[in-house]
Amino acid sequence: MKKVFLLASVAGLVAFTSCKKGDKTDTTIEQTDNTIETTANDMVNDTDEAFESAKAAVTDAPQLQDAELQEWVNKLHDEAVKAKVASKAGDRDALNNATAEITSLAEALNTQTTKAEYSQAKAYYEEVQAELQNN
Repeated sequence: MKKVFLLASVAGLVAFTSCKKGDKTDTTIEQTDNTIETTANDMVNDTDEAFESAKAAVTDAPQLQDAELQEWVNKLHDEAVKAKVASKAGDRDALNNATAEITSLAEALNTQTTKAEYSQAKAYYEEVQAELQNN
């Protein structure tokens, strides 16, 4: 009988101790989750601020009548903003990708030389290039 009582007491003590540790573990997990969430939110806010800052540093795309050229200048603007963000963040891969896309867009513009608004698109490209150079 003594052995049964002793065994029951030990089992109860282990169960009680486990509950206490479980409470501490739950609290620690909750605190860690809160820290991760706060850090993630801060990173998102920093990224949003960097993007808005870079966007403000790139001249807005002009409004053109030609739909194809308008799409082109909009893409150029987006890639220039990506390049600015990548440059400020020190992200070489993203910067290289944005630069490659800008180069591709420049080559595509050369096929549009007969369009009436080509000179406006070309001027915008040169303006964006100058802004990127002043990074």
